[in-house]
Amino acid sequence: MNIMNGTNSRRQLQTIIVLVSMLSGCSTSIWVEADFPRPLVEQLPVSMGLILDDDLLDYVHYEELPRQAAYTIQIGEANELMLVQLFESMFTDLTEYNEFPLIQPDSVEIDGVLWPELERFEFDVPIGQRDQFVEVWIQYLVKLYETDGQLVTEWPVSGYGKAEMIDRNVALNRAIVVAMREVGATISTKFTDQPELQDWLQERGNEATL
Repeated sequence: MNIMNGTNSRRQLQTIIVLVSMLSGCSTSIWVEADFPRPLVEQLPVSMGLILDDDLLDYVHYEELPRQAAYTIQIGEANELMLVQLFESMFTDLTEYNEFPLIQPDSVEIDGVLWPELERFEFDVPIGQRDQFVEVWIQYLVKLYETDGQLVTEWPVSGYGKAEMIDRNVALNRAIVVAMREVGATISTKFTDQPELQDWLQERGNEATL
């Protein structure tokens, strides 16, 4: 399967959404600016492949909130920044791929492939004076595959972010980053706690000793 199929149509749709939101009488467009700390974890002795497809890299959330505005939120670059840095810190070797199942060069050997998706994104911006916090809920699905395309496991990972609304756009950006940081922290510290991942890592360790 070539994950690059449909790239042009998705980007054209995203461009249309952005233009519509800009032409709207009341609209907010946010390109998420993020800074993620590198997790301080012991690297797992695994060579991992990583697929970040266009749905993830070009992710745009568009939503019209009643009595407020139309929001266009670009999260794609933040996705790439968080996930590449995260998995580089977690594994001894990380190689990015564009196609799956993999066609590996003879000089490259990997143990498995991670393919994360952004499954759900929700946010709330207060209207009245009582609640002055922006809230964000985000959920990723981390999928691990064997190199031949066989699914090992799927792991949903959620994050929650909250920020005081002094400035609406700044607060929304901050809440998104907080939620994404929670996701990254969960993945880096709980990865080896997942039963299917424990079994898979144990198998890789046994193969390495043969």
